[in-house]
Amino acid sequence: YDPMEIFNNDQEIRDVLMELINGKYSPEDTEMFRDIYNSLLNNDGGRRADTYFILKDFRSYAEAQRKIDERYRDTNGWAKTVMTNTAKAGKFSSDRTIEEYATEIWKLTKTPVEM
Repeated sequence: YDPMEIFNNDQEIRDVLMELINGKYSPEDTEMFRDIYNSLLNNDGGRRADTYFILKDFRSYAEAQRKIDERYRDTNGWAKTVMTNTAKAGKFSSDRTIEEYATEIWKLTKTPVEM
């Protein structure tokens, strides 16, 4: 996989990446996003560029965002999606999850603490 090939052959992706370093998002500091730009395009001391295939998957990300934007404009549909998602979260809570890890995985016992 060569992210530079995508950069060189896809004008939209090239435009997006150039915006990271041309001051569009940080006019006062054009170097602010240089590390992101470099991580996507340049190998660095044994680390391959775009380790997580972000540029390769860019079209899928863009399509997913387009669908989200479209869905969000349908306020009734969006509200239904939000409520369904919340309802399906079920019994999830960080407190319960941590307690289950402590007792079931780490085999720890509770120690009461006076407050």
